[in-house]
Amino acid sequence: MRRLTINALLLALCLPLLTIQLQAAEVDKAMQQSLSAFFNRGVVVQGATAELAGVDHWPEARGSMHWSLPLSLHGHPGRFSLIAEQGARRWYVSVRVRWMAEAIVTRKNIPARTLLTMDMMTKSRTDISGHSGNWWSDARELAGMRLNRPLAAGAVIQSNQVTMPPLVKRGDTVTIILEAGGLHIRAEGTALRSAIAGERIMVRNMRSKEIIQAVVEKAGLVRVSLNGGQG
Repeated sequence: MRRLTINALLLALCLPLLTIQLQAAEVDKAMQQSLSAFFNRGVVVQGATAELAGVDHWPEARGSMHWSLPLSLHGHPGRFSLIAEQGARRWYVSVRVRWMAEAIVTRKNIPARTLLTMDMMTKSRTDISGHSGNWWSDARELAGMRLNRPLAAGAVIQSNQVTMPPLVKRGDTVTIILEAGGLHIRAEGTALRSAIAGERIMVRNMRSKEIIQAVVEKAGLVRVSLNGGQG
């Protein structure tokens, strides 16, 4: 009889706790569904789509939530706080995500200072979370660039990892094309600094010794246009 009474007391004490746990499980399910719906609608930032990896701590509330990105979100962090709203109440919910994007990655290990070629790269849907630079989706835009650091196979190639080598180097002999009206003149000159395509540089005409400003078009070729102003 005594044992029965003790069991009855324990049941009476535990029943409310079990009820609360069941209610919490129902609340969690409702919130999970609303959060899943938020991500299923598509969370896209700067070309990358977020996929939910986990929630660090759910709000202590019941029912579904209205979810939104924080205005302070910059880049593609692997962990940040979503805004959850329910009526006049608001929570900041820490979540872990993968930011998936179609990006150019390396096919193999590539050492630093390598000039990239098309056969070294491929496009892949990959996680770009935490990357500090921009990425490419077209390998043709990367071909000819030089790596600043070694990259392992499968690594996303980012803007802060590459540089465009100069098409013209300081001291190079270049062909100057001068356009004035319908007149086209060619001359030889010396580049006074290094530059990539599209950059303006100063060039010394070998014959006249005059220093002029020109625009680099390709390796060994610069152009001066006097049709609408120099360069």
